[in-house]
Amino acid sequence: MIRSLSGKVLDILDNIIILDVNGIGFEIFCSRSVLSSCEIGKAKTITTSLQISEAGAVIYGFTSEREREFFLRLTSVKGVGGRTAIAILSELSIDDVVNAISSADVNAFMRVPGIGKKTAERLCFELKNIAGLKVMSKKSEAVSKSSSGHAESVIDALLSLGFSRSDAGGVINLLRAAHGEDFNKLSEEDLLRMSLRELHK
Repeated sequence: MIRSLSGKVLDILDNIIILDVNGIGFEIFCSRSVLSSCEIGKAKTITTSLQISEAGAVIYGFTSEREREFFLRLTSVKGVGGRTAIAILSELSIDDVVNAISSADVNAFMRVPGIGKKTAERLCFELKNIAGLKVMSKKSEAVSKSSSGHAESVIDALLSLGFSRSDAGGVINLLRAAHGEDFNKLSEEDLLRMSLRELHK
């Protein structure tokens, strides 16, 4: 199993990186986070996973072991191949994937090109009981704790405006810390207005 590759980036083509490893050019399908961190001509170490199917062997690249782990879990779902899984990780952050699964947010997965309703429902259903997905990041935990009363309504409003759940929860926690006991006195309108102001800074 190829767990990582180190070399010089020869080219970046859409979602593919050509990596020169000791004179051998490896074609690696990468998540958006990897693509954004690479520069042509610069040295790069990429965490990888080799996937073999009837179509042949394909190498996928990630920024971390955690991202690689989520990729493997996504590909364990029937109908989700490597290219679909890498598309999910390019469209959604790991926290977004965790939140989508834990809240059965089918629409979040349907934002990924090529994923229909049935596949999105299968992702939410088949992965919801995986222990690793129940361990949310500190930011995600903070979102859950802050989701009550006016805060919950404002978070829903921010989600409908296209913000991620982690961003919405983060800004609510920021305002809660800034206002202290006065936070609960804020109206939904004021809280939404202040949240948007912070998110657009």
